[in-house]
Amino acid sequence: MTEGFASIITQLERQKTAIEHALVALRGIEENPASVPAPSAPAARKGGMTPAGRRRLSAALKKRWAAKKAAESAPAATPAKAAPRKVRITPEGRKRLAEAMKRRWAVKRAASTVKKTVRKQRAAKKAA
Repeated sequence: MTEGFASIITQLERQKTAIEHALVALRGIEENPASVPAPSAPAARKGGMTPAGRRRLSAALKKRWAAKKAAESAPAATPAKAAPRKVRITPEGRKRLAEAMKRRWAVKRAASTVKKTVRKQRAAKKAA
């Protein structure tokens, strides 16, 4: 609701300044018809960008993209280095890893069977 009032107030203030400028111009013509005073402040733009600003922005963007394309094409001219050798696991290391995983799973299975037996014992106590 206050946004509506704010926009109405700004519109009325614009009309007020326009009327004041018109009165100054009319008084100037009445006093000295040869010289009409220019308005004190330029008309406010509602938003957007001036054509000069748009040209500056366009030139800056073109310059930026040209530099980026030049940077991308420059490394292509130099020969690329060979990719670093991938480190692969040796057969001995693979066996050690397999044994370690078997031990871990054996421990996990043992713990699981212990839990199952504990659950069965508790269930038997509750049933009794």
